[in-house]
Amino acid sequence: MKTKLSAIRIHFLGRLIIFWLLFFAFYRLVFIIYHHTKIPDGQHSETGLSFFYGLRLDLSTACAAATIPFILWSFQQFNKKKLFHTINLVFNIACIAIITLLNIANLKMYGEWGTPLSARAFSYLLYPKEVLTFISLWSVLLLLTVTGVFIYIGIKAYRRFVIDFSYPIENKKIKIASIIIIPILLVIGYRGGLQLAPINESAAYYSNLQINNHIATNNIWYLAHSIVDANDTKNPYQFMDAKKAKSITSDLFSTTSNKTQIITKNIRPNIVIIVLESWTADIIKKLGGENDVTPHFNDLCKDGLLFSQMYSSGFRTEQGLVSILSGFPAQPNNSIMTTPSKAEQLPSLNIELGKQGYQSSFYYGGEVEFANMKSYLLNSHFEKIIDKNNFENNQLNSKWGAHDEYVLKKQLDGMKEEKQPFFSVVLTLSTHEPFEVTMQTPFNGSEEQERFKKAAYYTDYCLFNYFNEAKKQPWYNNTLYILVADHGHHLPKNRNMDFPEGRRITAMITGGALIDSLRGKTFDKICNQNDLPVILLRQLQLPSDNFVWSKDIFNAGAKEFAYYSNENSIGWIAPQQNIVYSFNSHGVEELQPKTQTKLNDTVLTQAKAYLQTLYKQYLDY
Repeated sequence: MKTKLSAIRIHFLGRLIIFWLLFFAFYRLVFIIYHHTKIPDGQHSETGLSFFYGLRLDLSTACAAATIPFILWSFQQFNKKKLFHTINLVFNIACIAIITLLNIANLKMYGEWGTPLSARAFSYLLYPKEVLTFISLWSVLLLLTVTGVFIYIGIKAYRRFVIDFSYPIENKKIKIASIIIIPILLVIGYRGGLQLAPINESAAYYSNLQINNHIATNNIWYLAHSIVDANDTKNPYQFMDAKKAKSITSDLFSTTSNKTQIITKNIRPNIVIIVLESWTADIIKKLGGENDVTPHFNDLCKDGLLFSQMYSSGFRTEQGLVSILSGFPAQPNNSIMTTPSKAEQLPSLNIELGKQGYQSSFYYGGEVEFANMKSYLLNSHFEKIIDKNNFENNQLNSKWGAHDEYVLKKQLDGMKEEKQPFFSVVLTLSTHEPFEVTMQTPFNGSEEQERFKKAAYYTDYCLFNYFNEAKKQPWYNNTLYILVADHGHHLPKNRNMDFPEGRRITAMITGGALIDSLRGKTFDKICNQNDLPVILLRQLQLPSDNFVWSKDIFNAGAKEFAYYSNENSIGWIAPQQNIVYSFNSHGVEELQPKTQTKLNDTVLTQAKAYLQTLYKQYLDY
């Protein structure tokens, strides 16, 4: 009898998890039926895959919902009072009621907004009259009736199929083992497995049809994430009147000229962006960096246009990708990519190119779900997304996934079969900590600086082999390559990342489509990596108005400046002066060049206005 009771007690949590998984699947089915007209004909079979791709987020949410019942169950093992059973029953009934209500609300709100229910919806509760303008009283009554019926069915199902835990485990060994092992399993389930990065919405994204990704995404998980990210809805960077800040910022992007320097041989070249992990300017000899870290890149500079004053706006890879592909600068305290409800509102270079018939692809050797990268890429309509799951096991010899040599080779092989014009993005990873490489280099010391240089030397060698092969391809002469770092790095010179030197990055345009007169030249205007979308679109004579944080620095009248942020400060780089403004001290902590002792108030005002306006737009998304 003891053994049977023990099995039942452990089985309670198993049944509870299964109940929640079926509960979420049921509402996924209800959503599909309710919004079936939004799914194009012939694509319903792909929509069916949402049940499979949504399973991991469903399990994560179920494990979260099972946490309190487990705690109550644990207490009950040492105290046989029926109170714990009663609290557990009330808790789960409340969860059933709340989750049902939120799922029904999600049906209606999705029809209005086209996005899952998020924290933004709760702000409308302050304006009930406005809400009732787009939903009739009869609709409210119908939805409440359906909600009541579904809550009743859910409670009946729970009481019928989920066994209670009224009796404690008598076997002490099984009791202790259960109390130790079950929370470990719940944590693993909640974080989505033992992979490097905890689970996020990207785990459910699988389709180029946005509604399929929304169906697969557990909307309770999505809502909770958006609430966490929306805790602070006030702009913490409020320095001046909003209209004044906007006016100053708009002036920064204004130009007095319609003349743009042409850098491409034609207006429809293939475009390949190679995003170089952590490639600070300090590893490029021609930029005043180390002599022998990237010898092949130094040779490649003879065939390209090198940027001497490009800066990263952020300090993380996902911030760099958003800057490069959406022209949206990084914010000091977060990454917009990690909040899909906001990232979905961003403009996309790939979408603009797709309108012109460009075929698109994204290659990365790591986990594309990291930091919600996958959801961002699918929202940006990338047609082919390659990550670590597309490589052989013997190629996954880095902590992060496949090394650069395998990623670059796979991308090049893919381009050989790609229809032109194509747009392809490659994200490298070998120069990320812990700086593992697969070859011997001149830098074999154990110090961090040496290991970083060793990794950069390896990626440089991979690029050498890549371009040697790429130049043999028939499409190369009509291809524009942009090599740009995702962010700077404190190594190899132990830079202070609050200062501009640590944020200056490697950036170069090369390829057969670059006009010959620019080869071997250096472009010295101050700029950000988020200027790249408008630079490219203007060269292709395409609209670029959506990219309001990106400027055409090849325009003769474009203003020179660069912005970057850290959690505790912002930097502003301008021809007149470079400043570092601290949020903690509310003052300028660094002026450059050192010979300047007097602060240029105009430069500081521009920096503050820029950040204030940028963050307001982030909040508005």
